[in-house]
Amino acid sequence: MLLFVLGRQPEIGLAELNAVSDGRASLIAPEIAVVDQNSDQNQPNDNFFKNVNKKKLSRLGSIIKCAEVFAEISDFSRANLTKIATEKFGEVDGKITLGISIYGKKSANFNSTKLGLELKNILRTKNSVRLIPSSDNALNSATVFHNNLAGENIKKTELIFVSTGDGKILVGRTIFVQDIDAYTFRDRSRPKRDARVGMLPPKLAQTMINLTTKSAALNDKILLDPFCGTGVVLQEASLMGLNVYGTDLESRMIEYSDQNLAWLKQTHRIDFTQNLTVGDATNFTWQQPLNFVATETYLGRPYASAPDEANLRENIANCDLILTKFLKNLSQQVKSDAGICVAVPCWFVKNRTIHLKLIDNLSQIGFEQIFYSANREPLIYHRENQVVGRELLVLRKKS
Repeated sequence: MLLFVLGRQPEIGLAELNAVSDGRASLIAPEIAVVDQNSDQNQPNDNFFKNVNKKKLSRLGSIIKCAEVFAEISDFSRANLTKIATEKFGEVDGKITLGISIYGKKSANFNSTKLGLELKNILRTKNSVRLIPSSDNALNSATVFHNNLAGENIKKTELIFVSTGDGKILVGRTIFVQDIDAYTFRDRSRPKRDARVGMLPPKLAQTMINLTTKSAALNDKILLDPFCGTGVVLQEASLMGLNVYGTDLESRMIEYSDQNLAWLKQTHRIDFTQNLTVGDATNFTWQQPLNFVATETYLGRPYASAPDEANLRENIANCDLILTKFLKNLSQQVKSDAGICVAVPCWFVKNRTIHLKLIDNLSQIGFEQIFYSANREPLIYHRENQVVGRELLVLRKKS
């Protein structure tokens, strides 16, 4: 069983996991999901978590950590902790660097520091142990990454304890943590960036791509971004093994994408086919085939503070008009098996969330909405105090 620590918005992380695992992910704590690698072995797309490795896990944008579950205990008794220490470190000689994280239902009797000291005392009869300090009950990803606590080296380990609330505590060893330096490099070191057209985070781009591709084989497939901007989606898609196709209304954006993709090929030593051209997404005719479509569409006017009602109504109406035209154009050119994820704007004003009207009319435009979230709840990427959020629509063309 694999255990996943989800990102800042757990509902998006759970949806991403369900997309690539054919719906086999489930929450066991507010920010923790699990996937059973051994169930539903005959599913046609059940390949993502078989022979799981760092390369696969690094494409999951909404996942902070992944751990392999190796034990289940009922409490933090000395006997249980001794059993865990023996199972994981019984054959280890020399110094151990140990990190401890506790998630789920809080225990009045144990925090991560106390638990770490207990394990250190058990292990010190044979090993010297360096315990990674933490002011919180869980180590953040930067601490785990920079202390090399995830991977094959058992001498440098993070142990994760998850209280599920039903009397069980799952114990896992971290095998992957997000490479925060790699994300920062891909985001900030590209030769061309433009804050005026929005700054799509590479992590979110990865998640959107996964919501379209599921666990399908990606080699030789093509992903289209009809609003490609500076090429963040194209960049992340190419790192997953896809060939990329980008169009944008502005020639400047096509030039920026071209330079950024050339930079990516050089810095990451990868090769892929790219097709970049100026085109208006509301009426452009794209070259076939279009296997996947992932894009951050037009998000309307940016707002630093809540706008007045008239301004907001005008902005929403304009976004609805442009994006309805785009989706109608797209529906005439994609096949029913094409995976599609579009990020459209929504607005947070006066304690209410305002959605585009087109979402209620998707069937008339030619699409059905696919839900990977619980209770068909919308997937919205939004930071506190922001007026404009991104609503992720996963679509399939109606047969």
